Amino acid sequence: MPMTHILNTAASLRKTILSFTFWVGASANAFAGETPTTVVELFTSQGCSSCPPANEFVGDLSENDDILVLTYGVTYWDYLGWTDTFGDPAFTQRQREYGQAFGIGNVYTPQIVLNGSAHSPRYTKADVKSMPLPITETAVNVTVEAGQLRVESDVDVMLVTYMPGWQDVPVKAGENHGRTLRIANVVSAVTPVKAGQDLSKAAEDGLAYAALVHDPETLKVLSASVYTPE
Repeated sequence: MPMTHILNTAASLRKTILSFTFWVGASANAFAGETPTTVVELFTSQGCSSCPPANEFVGDLSENDDILVLTYGVTYWDYLGWTDTFGDPAFTQRQREYGQAFGIGNVYTPQIVLNGSAHSPRYTKADVKSMPLPITETAVNVTVEAGQLRVESDVDVMLVTYMPGWQDVPVKAGENHGRTLRIANVVSAVTPVKAGQDLSKAAEDGLAYAALVHDPETLKVLSASVYTPE
C-alpha cells in the first residue's frame, strides 16, 4: 500500500493530537515513549560495498537518545551475489516512495533521509544537528506495557518495529565478501496504522517501536515517538 494512500491530509494532521497505546493486562506498569529531535532513516544493503561507512555513521548517531535512527535493508542489490539478511521488499518500496516525494528518478544506497525532508549518501553530525524535526501542533504519545501489543491512533501513522542496538552480520558473498558488517537499529517491519484502527498483536521481547506521522504530500516527518525496551 503506497505511503501516500495511508496518511491523512496535512491540514488534519496539524490539528490532531495522536495518542498511541501499547499495553497488556490491567496491572502491568506503563512506560512513556520518548520524542526524538531528529529522525534519521538509512536505506542500506549488505551487498553494497559503499554502505559500511554510512552504517557506522548512523550507528554512532543512535547512541544519542535525542536521535531516532532506523536502518532499512533494501533488496535490489541482492542479485550481486549476497541476499541481504534483513532485506524486505516493503523497505525498498518505502525508499521508492521517498524518491518520488524527492523528485529523484532512481533510488540508491547508502541513502540517509533526515526527517523525511532531505537525503544524501553522507552527512556530518553538524548536518544532522542543524535539521531538527519541525515545531508542529501534531504530537505523538507512546505508552507501553509488556506482553500484548495494542495500537490505537487518532490519525494515520507508520508504525516501525526495529531491533535496538548493533547487529553483526558476516557476509559470505558479493561485494562485501569476508567482511563482518555492523548495522544499528535494524528495521524488521513497517506497518501502516489508519486513524481509528485497533491493531492488536503480541509484542516481541527486545524489540523497539517507533510511530511516525508524515505529511501526506511531501512525506516529511511531522512528529515521532519511540519506545525502546529497558
